[in-house]
Amino acid sequence: MTVVDGFSPELVAALEASGWTRDRRVDIEQWDAVLSVEGYHLSDVARELLESLGDLRVQPVFEGEYRSSLYFEPEAAGAGAIDIAEELEGLFGQRFYPLAEWISASCVFVGEHGKVASYDDVEMLDIGDTVNEGLEVMVLGTRAPRVIRNTHYPQW
Repeated sequence: MTVVDGFSPELVAALEASGWTRDRRVDIEQWDAVLSVEGYHLSDVARELLESLGDLRVQPVFEGEYRSSLYFEPEAAGAGAIDIAEELEGLFGQRFYPLAEWISASCVFVGEHGKVASYDDVEMLDIGDTVNEGLEVMVLGTRAPRVIRNTHYPQW
């Protein structure tokens, strides 16, 4: 079973409303050519997600603090942020690859085992332990992400 096959029906409906289809395929080699030079490792999970969702702008279907469109463009999201991917690797024990831009142009990363996290100048967020959970948090608003670090309000 692929990662995309594990999407919940509610997530599929939201993705389809943004123009996604299950048979959608995007060539991601140009993005990876740039990002691999920076030191990123394209995992099977990241490859599958970007080949299916790449260059798609997904509108969230909820209201709330973390409501923002999700733009699957890994180069725009993660170029120059390999240090953040390495910090996430240290926290979660898996290599991370940029996946999308989200709130305030934050970079959403996906780990090689499916962990989803994001970073911007304000906070670092633990979004989900799996791809499905992470996308449901960002698109469906199933719960708030867990704040790992907030530059304005230090975690105690």
